[in-house]
Amino acid sequence: MKKLLLSGFVALALVSCKKDKNQDMQSSASVSTGTYASLNIKTSGQVVKMAVTSNVLNMVYNEDVTLVLDSANLAQDWAVHLKEDFTGTQLANYDYNSMTKYGVNATNWVDDNLKNIVLHSSKDTLINNKIYVKKRVTRSFIYQKSFNSSADATVVLNQLLKQTDIIAFSSYYAPVDPEVAATVNTAKLTYVKM
Repeated sequence: MKKLLLSGFVALALVSCKKDKNQDMQSSASVSTGTYASLNIKTSGQVVKMAVTSNVLNMVYNEDVTLVLDSANLAQDWAVHLKEDFTGTQLANYDYNSMTKYGVNATNWVDDNLKNIVLHSSKDTLINNKIYVKKRVTRSFIYQKSFNSSADATVVLNQLLKQTDIIAFSSYYAPVDPEVAATVNTAKLTYVKM
């Protein structure tokens, strides 16, 4: 009797486990189509906000970048690195401070290892039936420069308002995987008043 009852439950379970043809597998975040490598950098326009206080030019660059990572590669690597290249920007001429995950105010240094960065968000995304992880990185770079007078600082601020730069970002898995190339992307960097 027990075997008959057990067989009945197994048969019922198997019959009820069929998948509807119209049912799509979706992640908690979104579904996209397109061509994606196993590591991608998505950027939008980046902004530097500026103001003059007394004789000091204050600039705040709030980085906002999203990495789209192959979940299988992400699970196998020790770290993912994100680097900013300010070389082609006006910001390259100034020193900056940034706050680390551990509350340390660092000068001219920002941790590029995603494991050591406080992420704004991280969510799974299904792209062409493959699971990717979107990691959004937002962090602030604080620039301050003292001038002889408020007028001198204002002149520099007004010159920067006329500038539009290109900032470059690069990202790679560590240890470096010869199957997965590092990726590079750029974004327009504009200067505005606070």
